[in-house]
Amino acid sequence: MPTMKFTKLLAMLASAALLAATLGTAPVLAVDSGGGSSSDSSSNASPAVSGPRLADARALIRAQKWSAAIKMLKTIIANSPNNADAHNLMGYSLRKSGDTKNALGFYTKALKINPRHKGAHEYLGELYVQTGQLAKAKSQLETLAKLCGNTSCEEYQDLAKAINGA
Repeated sequence: MPTMKFTKLLAMLASAALLAATLGTAPVLAVDSGGGSSSDSSSNASPAVSGPRLADARALIRAQKWSAAIKMLKTIIANSPNNADAHNLMGYSLRKSGDTKNALGFYTKALKINPRHKGAHEYLGELYVQTGQLAKAKSQLETLAKLCGNTSCEEYQDLAKAINGA
């Protein structure tokens, strides 16, 4: 019977192989601390011990493989339903794939889990810009100014640029 460490290693290798097959590249094994990027590092994320990880989903998002990212994020959310980062990234992936209606629900859930999630405020604001709701987008910008303590944080700058471009 395999040991627990061996079982975990097999699960990690299977996840890396799945990601490599999806991306068409060789796997790169790295430890994901669960912290994420600066836009979503303030969540209450708790990465799953085995199975897909947020780092894998982020790689798919960077490659603009929306349907693969959505599929992976569904699994991550099922394993860790209180992961604000996963909900935020699901909203982002859905929005980028054109599903703004369902994206809204995931941003809302991310903010319910962590009301101070700067990435979710930014992306929700961008959704509002995309759907022509500039007053709501500006409200998210005001919230970001309070959360950041100024107007120089990346999330504020990105949303301000999207609003100014509308």
